[in-house]
Amino acid sequence: MSHTTESAVEFPRRYVASEAVFDTWPAAETYYRELAERPLASLDDFERWLLDFSETDAVFDEQCAALRIETTRATDDPAVAQRYLDFMQNVYPQREPWHDKLRRKFIEAADRLSLPEKRYEVLVRGMRNAIELFREENIPLDVEDARLKQQYQQITGNMMVRYEGREMTLEQIATYLEEPDRAVREQTYRLAADRFLQDAPAIDELYDKMVHLRDRMARNADCTDFREYAFRALERFDYTPEDCLAFHDAIEKVVCPAVQELARQRRQKLGLDALRPWDMAVDPEHRPPLRPFQTVEQLAEGCSTIFRRVHPELAEVFETLRARGLLDLDSRKGKAPGGYQETYDARREPFIFMNAVGTEADVRTLLHEAGHAFHTWACRQEPILSYRHYPIEFAEVASMGMELLALPHLDVFYGEETPRATRRFLEGIVGFFPYMARVDALQHWVYTHVDATPEQRKDKWVELTARFSPHVDYTGIEDYNRHAWHRKLHFFEVPFYYVEYGIAQLGALQVWRNARKDYGEAVALYRNGLALGGARPLPEIFAAAGLTFDFSEATLRPLIDAVMEELSRL
Repeated sequence: MSHTTESAVEFPRRYVASEAVFDTWPAAETYYRELAERPLASLDDFERWLLDFSETDAVFDEQCAALRIETTRATDDPAVAQRYLDFMQNVYPQREPWHDKLRRKFIEAADRLSLPEKRYEVLVRGMRNAIELFREENIPLDVEDARLKQQYQQITGNMMVRYEGREMTLEQIATYLEEPDRAVREQTYRLAADRFLQDAPAIDELYDKMVHLRDRMARNADCTDFREYAFRALERFDYTPEDCLAFHDAIEKVVCPAVQELARQRRQKLGLDALRPWDMAVDPEHRPPLRPFQTVEQLAEGCSTIFRRVHPELAEVFETLRARGLLDLDSRKGKAPGGYQETYDARREPFIFMNAVGTEADVRTLLHEAGHAFHTWACRQEPILSYRHYPIEFAEVASMGMELLALPHLDVFYGEETPRATRRFLEGIVGFFPYMARVDALQHWVYTHVDATPEQRKDKWVELTARFSPHVDYTGIEDYNRHAWHRKLHFFEVPFYYVEYGIAQLGALQVWRNARKDYGEAVALYRNGLALGGARPLPEIFAAAGLTFDFSEATLRPLIDAVMEELSRL
C-alpha cells in the first residue's frame, strides 16, 4: 500500500469525504460553512464539532504542506511553483475569514458551556489570541509574504558553483571546508561566498520588502511593531522580548569566554596567528575530514541503528517513514537548501527533507529532523489538530535532545573516531549559542528599526559579529561577513523563529545531563514530554520531560560548565 492508503486506514475521515482534495476553495468551503452554521447546544455537540473542525483544517493544511514540500524539492520547476502560488493566492486566503468566524464560535461556546478547564485551557488561550490578532486586511499581505518567501527559495535553490570541473550545490562545496589543505578551504569558501554576493542586491531588495510588509501587518493588528506581533503570533506566552535580550547578555557573559578558549586551542593546534572563516570546520590536528557515510542509504541505515539503541520503538517509527517514502535526503540541483520536517496533518505523518553530502553535519541533521518526526508521531493519536502541533520551543528539545541521546551511539558511524566526532559535536553546541544570539538580536533590531537601509542592517550584523564572534578574523573579506546573514533562511522564511533553538538547546542539554545519570529514565522522560504535544502550557511540557523551562544565567552556566568539562576529558 502507498503511505496515503495506509494512513487512511489508520485515521479514517469521519467528516470530510475520504476522496475530497482541497485544491480549490469550493472544495473546502462546503465544510467550513457547515461548521460555521451548525448549532452547538451541548458539550457533546461542541466536542463533535471541534473534532470536525480539526479534521477539516488537517485536510486543508495537508494540501498546503504537500504543495510547499514539492516547491522545495524542485525549485527549478515552474509548474510546481505555480501550483503552490495558485493555492496561496486563491485558496489559502479564502479560509482566513472563516477561521475567524469559527474561532469566535468556539469562544462563544466555551464561555457558555463551561468546558473542562485542563483539557481546553491551552486551546482557549490560543483561540482568544488569534481572534485579537486577526485583521481581514492582513490576508492579502500574508499571501504576498508567502510569495516573497518563495522567491528567496528560488534564488538560493538555484545557486551552483563550479569547482574542479564539476557543478556543485553550495551544500556540496561546503564539504571542502573540512579539508586539511588550507588553500582548498579558502578557495571553496570564497567560491560559495562570491556566489551569494552575486545575488546580494536581489536578496537585499527582497528582505526590504519583507520587513516593510510585516511591519504593515503588525500595525494593522494594533501592535507597536512586528516584534510585538510575532511574539503574539508565535504564542510566546511564557517569555518576553526583554527576556530574549537578557538571554543574549547571559550568552555574552557565560558562553563567549568558553568559545574564545576553544578558539585559542584551535588556533594553537593549527599553528595560526588568526582564525579565518575557512579555519572553523577543519580538524585542528590536521586529520582528514570525517566522512561517516557515502550514500544516503548508509546514512539512513546508520541512524536507524542508533534509534534502535536509544529505544526500539523509535527505530520502528523511522523504518515506517523509510518504507512509506517519507524521507528526501540527498543534495541535488534545483533542491532548496537546508533541512526540515514537515507534517501531513490529515495522514498524521512526518516528512523529512535535507541535503546530505556525506558529512558529520548530515548525521546531526538527520538525527535532529528525526527527533521532530518522533515528536509528530508521539502525539498522532491526539484528535485535536492544535494539540498535535507542539510549542516550537519544545519542538526543538525533541530534535536537539535526540542529537544528544545519540551521542553514546556514534560509533555506528565513526568507530575509533567516535571521541573526535563527539568532541566536534559538543564544540558545535558551545559555538552555536553566540551565533543564535547574533541571529536573534539582528531580528530584534531590524523590526524595531524598519526604516533602516540595507546597508545599516549589514552594519548591525557586523557589530553583532564583533560582539559575539570576535575570534574570527574577516580582515580583507569584510564584505563576506556583511552579507553572511543572507544564508540564514530563518530571516526570510520564518521571521523571529530562532531564539527557540537557544532555549531548546538548554532543554536538550538537561536531557543529556539526565542521560548521564540514568539513560533509560532520561529517554522515558524525553518521550513523556513528546507525547503531550501542545496540550499543556510550555513550562508543564518541559517539566513532564524532567526539564526546567528557564534560559537565565542560572541555568546556562552549569550546563556550559558541564560541556566544557566533558570537552576537557575528551
